[in-house]
Amino acid sequence: MSSRLGFAFVALSAVIFGSLGVATKGIFNVADTNAYSITLLRAIVASLACLGICAVVLGKRTFRIARRDTRTMVVAGLLMAVYQVTFVISIRFANVSITALVALCTVPVLAAVLSRLLLGEALRPSTLLALVFAIMGVALLVGFDHPGRGVSPWMGVGFALVSALSFTLFQICGRVLASRYHPIQMLSVFFLVAVLGLLPITLANGFITTYPPLGWLLLAHLGLGVSVVGYALLVLGLRTTPVTTATIVSLLEPLTSTLFAWLLLGERLGPLGFFGAALLLSAMLIVFRASASAAEAAA
Repeated sequence: MSSRLGFAFVALSAVIFGSLGVATKGIFNVADTNAYSITLLRAIVASLACLGICAVVLGKRTFRIARRDTRTMVVAGLLMAVYQVTFVISIRFANVSITALVALCTVPVLAAVLSRLLLGEALRPSTLLALVFAIMGVALLVGFDHPGRGVSPWMGVGFALVSALSFTLFQICGRVLASRYHPIQMLSVFFLVAVLGLLPITLANGFITTYPPLGWLLLAHLGLGVSVVGYALLVLGLRTTPVTTATIVSLLEPLTSTLFAWLLLGERLGPLGFFGAALLLSAMLIVFRASASAAEAAA
C-alpha cells in the first residue's frame, strides 16, 4: 500500500508541475505584468512558506549550513531564479505546449551531454540517439507553420533551452547537497537567494504588484502549489518509489502541461507538432532508461 501511495504522490507531483505553464500564461492573460515580477512574487511566497515549515520542523537548525556548502547553495539559488525567469519569458514568445515540451524534455538530454563536457564521461550511442531525437523534435514543433505557435517560437525555444540548461545545473548542485541537508531547508535557502537576486533586476524593470483576485490565486498556486506542495509530494513519493519508475512517471509533467494548454487555452499542435512532441518524449525516455540500466549494472 505504501508503494502504491508513493507512486500516487510522484504522479500527483508531476501533474502539479505540469500546471506551471498554464498558470503562468493565465497570469499574463489577466494582468499587465512581466516575467521578473511573476518570478519574484512566486519566490517570495515559496520562501515564506518554506521558512515557516523550517521554523516548525528544524527550528534553529534552519540556517546551520557548513561554510563549504554556502557557495553551492548561493549558486543553486541563482540558477533557480534563472531557470524560472527564462521559462516565464519563453511563454511570452512561444505557446505553453512548445515551452513545456522543450524545457522539460531536453533536461535529461542536456544532463547527459554536460556529463561528457564537464566530467569527461563517454557519450553512449543511446545518448547520441536521444540528442538527434531532441533536435528533430524541436525542429518539428516550431519549424513548420501551425496556428498558435506564439509571436516568436524560435525565440521561445531559445529561452526554454536556457531554462532547461539552468535547471540541469541546478539539479547538479542539489544532488551535491541532498545528502547533507533537509529538502525544505535547501529550498528555503534557494528561494531566499532567488528573492535577493531577483529583487534589484525586478525593481529596475518595474515590479508589478497589482493583480486581480484570479491573478493572486494563480501566483499563490505557483508559490505554494508548484514550488512547495509539488516538491514535497515528489520527495515523499521517492521514499517508496524506485527511481526508474519515478523517472518514467515524470513523463506526465510535459504531457499534463500540453493537455492543460489544449483544454484551458485552446492551443493546438498539428500532425508534425505531435510527431515532434513524440520525438522529444522518446529522447527523454531513452536517456532515463540508459541511466537506469547503467545504475543496475553498477549495483
